[in-house]
Amino acid sequence: MSISPEGPAEGFRSGYIALAGRPNTGKSTFLNRALGRKAAIVTPKAQTTRGRILGVCERQGAQLVFLDTPGIHNPGRVLLNQVMVRTAYDTCRDADVTLYFVEATTGVTDEDREILANLKEGRVILVFNKVDRIPNDRLMARLAAASSLTQGQIAEVVPISALNGRNVERLLDLLPGFLPEGPRYYPTGQWTDQPENFLIAEVIREKLFMQLRQELPYALAVQVVTWEQRPPPSEVRDLEAHILVTRESQKGIVIGHRGEGLKRVGAQARQELEALFGAPIFMRLQVRVDKEWSDNQRTLADLGYVDLDEDHG
Repeated sequence: MSISPEGPAEGFRSGYIALAGRPNTGKSTFLNRALGRKAAIVTPKAQTTRGRILGVCERQGAQLVFLDTPGIHNPGRVLLNQVMVRTAYDTCRDADVTLYFVEATTGVTDEDREILANLKEGRVILVFNKVDRIPNDRLMARLAAASSLTQGQIAEVVPISALNGRNVERLLDLLPGFLPEGPRYYPTGQWTDQPENFLIAEVIREKLFMQLRQELPYALAVQVVTWEQRPPPSEVRDLEAHILVTRESQKGIVIGHRGEGLKRVGAQARQELEALFGAPIFMRLQVRVDKEWSDNQRTLADLGYVDLDEDHG
């Protein structure tokens, strides 16, 4: 986390804000809403986010650096899942404040309470998301039931709808008060630190998640092999990416009848990426079988999910 040379004005506040919670509670939707652009992919499927996604939000007199994290769940024995959960907890530990997301329709569950017990007391804001899905009287009852957590463990409870923006501005206005005075960590205008290869892979993976059914999305990953600009005067960029699956049968599902599934994913991803990078893209997608990709530390590092210098044993 390098600090920009831009010095802050007197009283300027800045800091890191972790977005945490169980899977599919709307953390990534909130991040995109706060930034006013797409930094994280969003699908209806749980565990879409696999790594830490950074997004920089400028406010009057403050710089909010959001760190979107994977949903906290029981990781089992798969290395990828263990890394995801560890990433979430480590990010919360290092952040200045944590926004912990729960669904308004379910309220605070026993699993939430167990997770909250492992977070820093007094530095957590409980965010009741998806309030557009629940009648107001039921929402008030859920909020009242959560009031016991505000005695030391939770600093604030804020109901929002990240999808339609309800109360999001109020939450953003609250956050500078939880941050210390400090410098701009990122130059004005920079909104993420994610490398282009990672952003590209995430866009392709999102299109795959939206197209594929049942559990197959959790068995695949996207690896960018080639991403380069053609020599001038051409503006075309060449992109080759591999879609990793764990079984041969999954390969056929991804490709689809006469290749139609893969063509659809490619067309949707290319359209979004061309808008993102402002250049025409020649895209080539291949589906490869790698039975061990989610348990292979080297592959997970190549995908940007782990740091080989860290201990993941």
